[in-house]
Amino acid sequence: MRKRILLVSACALLMVAGYLVGSRNRTVAYAAPQSQSGDAYDGVLTNGTVPKSYGRIAAVIPDKIGTGLIFEDAEGVIRFVSMTGMKEGELARYDQTPKHGGIPKAYGHLVGAVVNPKGTGLIFEDSSGVIRFVTITGKEEGELIRN
Repeated sequence: MRKRILLVSACALLMVAGYLVGSRNRTVAYAAPQSQSGDAYDGVLTNGTVPKSYGRIAAVIPDKIGTGLIFEDAEGVIRFVSMTGMKEGELARYDQTPKHGGIPKAYGHLVGAVVNPKGTGLIFEDSSGVIRFVTITGKEEGELIRN
């Protein structure tokens, strides 16, 4: 009988000791690591201007310096702009004579963009429903035909 009382008392003492030790060392798990360097959103608005001549906004992508906006104007010229309004690049469109870094107008309108480790890809859809995946350099990587 004494052995059982001693065993139960020892177990209870170890449980209380484990609870006390465990409750002192709390760990808080965050969805993303806390930023000490100010990388997190601090509530400061970014102001910039973009000319209306850049056309409609066709896509938004993550960029090395923040969020990148991709515009397409009425002639099909594609412009890459940062959230501060700074123009980062431009892709011309051509009808028949290829331009270095240009994209054929026959590819249709820009409908989206995607960023992956290999670079930025642009997605175009023409009037007949053909969807093309094109790199920034104008190289066609894939095509989907809708039926």
